[in-house]
Amino acid sequence: MEHILLLYAAMTLSSAGSFAYGAVKYLKPHKPLYASMIVLGIGCIMIGRAYSFLRILTGLPVTGIFHVGILGIVGAFAFFFSANFGQIDSLVDGGEKDLSKYRIAGLAGVIVTLVLYMFIILSPASTAEKITDSLAAAAVAGASYFHVKHVLIPDVDYGVVKCQRGYNIVALIYGILCMLELVFTANGAETPVFVICVLECIVSAALIPVMHKGVVNWSR
Repeated sequence: MEHILLLYAAMTLSSAGSFAYGAVKYLKPHKPLYASMIVLGIGCIMIGRAYSFLRILTGLPVTGIFHVGILGIVGAFAFFFSANFGQIDSLVDGGEKDLSKYRIAGLAGVIVTLVLYMFIILSPASTAEKITDSLAAAAVAGASYFHVKHVLIPDVDYGVVKCQRGYNIVALIYGILCMLELVFTANGAETPVFVICVLECIVSAALIPVMHKGVVNWSR
């Protein structure tokens, strides 16, 4: 129990550090909405991890049931999806026929997420956990479509795609790690969960600095 508590504390602190950095840079007037939404996504991760940490600290379970900590992942990837959807995506994809292959390629992110979710469906996890994890899988799948698409699609004027490829790669990796965490948790594999969560600490801490570097390059 103690190592699980420390692990959730580390995940809370790593996302909190990334959020604090992003909040200082972007949660203020006249800053890019794109960046602000990504920062708010990291804020959701921080809150979700903090809630799970407090449940463990007070002796309450975080597996086999529905608890609002999972909404941290749902909220984060909903923000990541919203940041890429709409205005940003329309800058790089006006519906041209020759770009259809990139729209199709984006489905790889969705497919990988759904394949990983099938391992949860086939696991001995409770029905409540499977339903809860489906919410996270849906959010990760939607965001991953645009992460993959924006990594592969050709650049446009002002370098918006090129500048944010690093962020999209990191966010895509984080989504896969979140799904792997849920898969191994559902199957009761403690050692892989520990390894995945350590990697999540590193990736969540890097996400906002990588995004910020892209925004700076984009703004030059």
